[in-house]
Amino acid sequence: MRRILLALTVFLTVGAFLQSGHQPGSAGALTIGPFTVPAAREPVAAELSDPVIVAKPAWMPPLGPDDTVVLVPGTTDYDGADQLERTRAIGLFGVEPTQRPSVQVVNYPAAFGFTIGGIPIGLAGTGTFNESVRIGTAKGVAAAEAAFADRPDTTVVVNGYSQSSPVAMNVAYMLLQRDSIPEGGRLIVVVGADSRFPNTGVENVVPSFLPGLYTNGDRDTRATGDIEIRSYCVRGDATCGVGNPFADPVSTFFYLIPGFYVHAFLNHRINEYEVADTWTDGSTTYIVYDGGNPWGMMLRDVGIPVPREIDDVIGAVVRVPMPGEQATRAGHAVPTPRELQEFVYERLGRTVPVTDPDVNGEIRDALTGDTTADDSSTASEVFSAPTKTERSMVGIATAPDESGVPSGPPVVSDPTGNGSDDAGFGSGERSIITGGAIDPGSSDESDGADSHRPGNSDSPDTDVEAVDHDSPDPISSTTESSPGPSSTGSSD
Repeated sequence: MRRILLALTVFLTVGAFLQSGHQPGSAGALTIGPFTVPAAREPVAAELSDPVIVAKPAWMPPLGPDDTVVLVPGTTDYDGADQLERTRAIGLFGVEPTQRPSVQVVNYPAAFGFTIGGIPIGLAGTGTFNESVRIGTAKGVAAAEAAFADRPDTTVVVNGYSQSSPVAMNVAYMLLQRDSIPEGGRLIVVVGADSRFPNTGVENVVPSFLPGLYTNGDRDTRATGDIEIRSYCVRGDATCGVGNPFADPVSTFFYLIPGFYVHAFLNHRINEYEVADTWTDGSTTYIVYDGGNPWGMMLRDVGIPVPREIDDVIGAVVRVPMPGEQATRAGHAVPTPRELQEFVYERLGRTVPVTDPDVNGEIRDALTGDTTADDSSTASEVFSAPTKTERSMVGIATAPDESGVPSGPPVVSDPTGNGSDDAGFGSGERSIITGGAIDPGSSDESDGADSHRPGNSDSPDTDVEAVDHDSPDPISSTTESSPGPSSTGSSD
């Protein structure tokens, strides 16, 4: 038991320091109670490597210039720069700047911390993880309601990544609870690297025991009704695709380091990856991408020319956890540490502490009557393409050409696409930004592992629809929970 607790503590600590946008020594000061250790430098957006294929994935619903994206940044991504790079800049909301929706960036703490013995431990930003999510939920609701008030007959997309994925999901849940979606309006949620991704999200694996960093378990997709939800995860990502240490401890810990790297730096390249799996549960569609073995992906991205054949060798020796897959042994499901915690607590007559409104009735009630005002900001439309030296695509203008349009790197079309269809998430002609080089954007095949999920679909070949464009744009408390699969709330 001591070894298990030690392993979980190491797992949690490493995860805390390597969350998206928070690298040790680079993203905000460490605070312990009244003491602050200054950061080595000011927080910056994560440096994202090129090339980037600019294309709208076929699973992404069509959007127009009258629609609005409410974008919730991830941990320490205070201005939304990182999230704009991995979404709008790669064509997630559409390729042509004049034909895609405006983006409102939610202003919230985007912090990561917890408390021990009443002493706050701030790893990034100000406040705890749970506090940050709660504030982000209230502000996200305000931004979405403001968008619907301005344009009640249009589509509002709530987008989140990493920490802001549960924020975005909470916003959708609360908009439903507050009856804030107008009759002619349409709400869509698009999240990446959700920490509550089925079975393999870190909040479904790590037990809920640290105040301020309580985990909320699996979701009941019925809680968001018929709201359209798209949730994607890159295989190997240590936030949405972590392994079960009880079922396969070697694989779980072997892929932690590259898994955090994939999470922080490689999710903006999803258009280059194969779609390894898709399935639907209610109105939620899950998409799993496979870009190769996480170790190979990381090493190649930092400049070490590891052959892709090595990925297959490493994966054959130590299998990469498949996001969404229920861990089994001899055909029997193996519970995660958090699921075991729920079982033990239930036997002891106790409740597992939770803080998201879909599983904590008191939080839900407080957010239902919340009157937070919208203070979101409109994202700039002036961009250059991401390069090794440019930290962010937000507000970086390049010299305009004779037409007055900001210039950018060369854009080429890859005519090797095979067409597109919504059912198969096919691939068509793609625009590729390479910062001066042409890249075909190909990736290795996934290993085709079984998924153990109801309603699982066959793995399609690729993930982007046909595009062609000429230039790139540039409160935790003890309470009775609401219906759902997770445990009831508890106080810090």
